[in-house]
Amino acid sequence: MADNFDTTPVTFGEFAYLADNYHWDSQEDALKRFKALVGQSQFPLFPDSLSVIVCKTGRFDLTSSGTVLSAGPKSALVVLGGQPIEAFDVSPDCRILFFSGKSRHFDTQIDLDDANRILRHALELRHPFLFQLTSKEFSAIEKLYFSAKELLQLSPEKTKGGIVAGYARIVSTLLAARLQYGDTEEIAPVGPANHTLLPAFLDNVRQHCRRERGVIFYSNLANLTPKYFSKQIKQLSGKSPGNIIEEFTMTEAKSLLASKKYSVKEVSIMMNFSSPSSFCKYFKAAEGCTPGQYMKHG
Repeated sequence: MADNFDTTPVTFGEFAYLADNYHWDSQEDALKRFKALVGQSQFPLFPDSLSVIVCKTGRFDLTSSGTVLSAGPKSALVVLGGQPIEAFDVSPDCRILFFSGKSRHFDTQIDLDDANRILRHALELRHPFLFQLTSKEFSAIEKLYFSAKELLQLSPEKTKGGIVAGYARIVSTLLAARLQYGDTEEIAPVGPANHTLLPAFLDNVRQHCRRERGVIFYSNLANLTPKYFSKQIKQLSGKSPGNIIEEFTMTEAKSLLASKKYSVKEVSIMMNFSSPSSFCKYFKAAEGCTPGQYMKHG
């Protein structure tokens, strides 16, 4: 069916740009042409834009603020204005659908809750994010994309804004639903940024476990959402961040108690618990005995 698609880029004034590379010869310079394709929309230079790249086949790799992201078949990359990206590798068989539009044109068209949900998620991650689409979802987005392009080419100027805004709203609603209900896995960043995540986390816990026991604190240090951060740490270590934090906390607490230099109350204060009783409950749940019993029997 793709052979019948019109692959001519469509620009709607200064507000929106739709393009694809379905017509590319696989022997052409994929990386150079990929950059040229997305560059026609000033991507990602719109300071207030929403851009989406949907990968049909092949792969493209890019970096954003030190994070490496790799998009494969049937994945969608979402980029907000101001998030710098640089493509560094594109496979010859990479085929994409690309949409970029200025948010000020869509503010009244895209559901506010959906827009805010996407914005919050992007700000928490601090880099563009990827979603894996199902085959049916990709097919629907692909058909919708080419229908929108055809309508834009056939429609008078005064109706084009509504067409583009309608397309943006449908795509944003789909992605916002993913963020809200979590029914599809977000794709992990790859490369050097991921390789250092676990060592950095362990070092941070070692430094801060006396004061901080919440996963959110450590995910913020990594510039990741708690859900995404927890998934990555679990994948890399086999343990949840909470379990690792508890292990470090208990090691530190037991060391202080074993020294016999401090009372239970003093240790609870040193470990930043709200009260000695809270410390005792935490300690007993993890160790099976109270801090006092541990001091007595070791």
